[in-house]
Amino acid sequence: MAARRKALPSEEREHASEAVCKRLADDDALAAAVVPPSGRGALAVYLASPSEIDLSAFVEKMLRMGAAVVSPRWNGETYELARLNGLASGLRRGPMGIMEPADADIVDPADVAAWIVPGLAFTPDGRRLGYGGGWYDRLLSASSATSLKIGVAHDFQIVGDLPCEAHDVPVDRVVRCRPLRLCPSTSSSRSPLAP
Repeated sequence: MAARRKALPSEEREHASEAVCKRLADDDALAAAVVPPSGRGALAVYLASPSEIDLSAFVEKMLRMGAAVVSPRWNGETYELARLNGLASGLRRGPMGIMEPADADIVDPADVAAWIVPGLAFTPDGRRLGYGGGWYDRLLSASSATSLKIGVAHDFQIVGDLPCEAHDVPVDRVVRCRPLRLCPSTSSSRSPLAP
């Protein structure tokens, strides 16, 4: 799965990123959870590796709308969530080569109202295969039971079955898009798989 994602042409990855960002930005339930004045908490996002769907346009929009946006940051022992003030500065390269907040303005996972999480694969019922370190599962397990958990994926990353362990935290839905096509907005319901 990782090799297939890495082999995607850059144009296809860019179009998928644009489409997913648009779908996330148009999601009323997501906005209601994180955008002031009604938002009830922070928005946790990932900063993409070169092969992942890039959320930059969505992150910038949420910051402009006043959302408190956080991202994983390595503290020398584990990942924690730190506030993002923008994507143009205030970032450093983490130990996995992925950009992360440079400043340690830490936010408790329990204060996150919505999560946008990466993965190698997802099932239609929300199970997620990560990258093997369990980092996201540890962060998600400390989150509120009412927080919205959204995975993002290319269509080929949706599979029929995945191994699941007791510590694995499922997502509520997966936002995906067919390559080179814009997808319609997600509904405000928490269906596991947004087409």
